[in-house]
Amino acid sequence: MSLPGLLSIRRLALVGLAALCGCQPAAPIKVGFVGGLSGRVSELTVDARNGTQLAIETLNARPGPRYELRSHDDGHTAELGAVAIDSMADEGDAFAIGPMMSGVAKGMAPQASKRHLVLISPTANSDELNGLDDYFFRVIPTAGPGADQLAEAAIARGLKSAAVMAEWRNSAYSDSFTRRFDARFQALGGAPAKVVRYETDQSPDYAHIATELLVSHPKVLLLVCSAVDASIVSQQLRRLDPGVQIAMSSWSANVQLLQLGGRAVEGALVLQVLDLDSRAPAWLDFRDRFVQRYGSTPSQAAVFAYDATMMGAEGLRRKTDNQSLRDVLRAPGTWPGVQQAVVFDHFGDSVSRFRLSEVHAGRFVMLH
Repeated sequence: MSLPGLLSIRRLALVGLAALCGCQPAAPIKVGFVGGLSGRVSELTVDARNGTQLAIETLNARPGPRYELRSHDDGHTAELGAVAIDSMADEGDAFAIGPMMSGVAKGMAPQASKRHLVLISPTANSDELNGLDDYFFRVIPTAGPGADQLAEAAIARGLKSAAVMAEWRNSAYSDSFTRRFDARFQALGGAPAKVVRYETDQSPDYAHIATELLVSHPKVLLLVCSAVDASIVSQQLRRLDPGVQIAMSSWSANVQLLQLGGRAVEGALVLQVLDLDSRAPAWLDFRDRFVQRYGSTPSQAAVFAYDATMMGAEGLRRKTDNQSLRDVLRAPGTWPGVQQAVVFDHFGDSVSRFRLSEVHAGRFVMLH
């Protein structure tokens, strides 16, 4: 027999031996992603999915198991989110990243617990989700201390009257954040805050909202909404009262605010969990890879989604046969992150803290 023929027979024999030995490539580990991928407030979700995808690619470039990402659109509703939970559980996903909105998370968390599916959110941080014995984890700090920080910063600047614009479709977050801010603000000597509620999917009249916010001549205006909405209403506010102090929750804290808000957001106080000017090697490496992959600067949603995915994979690596992933994540310890380590309490709530920034010359400048 010719040499090529002998080589072909040898290859077939090796393939057959591998099959008999069970040496087939292991099936990839499935990782779910769920969030509102369409609509006006989808910018954070798209960024988070991109961060998750980059984490999957990073994991797959290493020796070890392969990972497969499976995305689901929750339509910004808990009902569709619960459907996604069932789908991910039925498909055998090891864990899931999402959702982005606290209101959706509040409705999804019970279903995730029912299906024993670990759910790690990059951005849902309402105080209403605190202290629950469930399968829901979040890498972003809980909202309450951040609301306190903004109230304290306003009072420290002598600003003792406030008005709040709160997006109400995500009321699980905006309501708890507003109430926490107002309680701390009044405790420090401020007047009760006027609250103007709206829903971003109801074609709001931003000029009217701005006028309503300024009726009582507040010294500080707190915007609890997306970067898009904050940019638009800031432009209206500057037209009516150029000198009023604007403050924003971390929901608005991404590059889109700077790009869309322009001069209107100069001087705004913004809660941050991300320092875009950090020189930390892990951040620079992640930022450069994200920009190369997607052509844009990563937001906090992208960073925390990346951290959450890497954390889930590391948890799977650490767990023993008699442990669940939930057990591993809830054990005392820290989890490395792109910019800061993540530390969970017993309930899977992050105990990290926010930082306060001020928009200056088109940048977020950290205040110390």
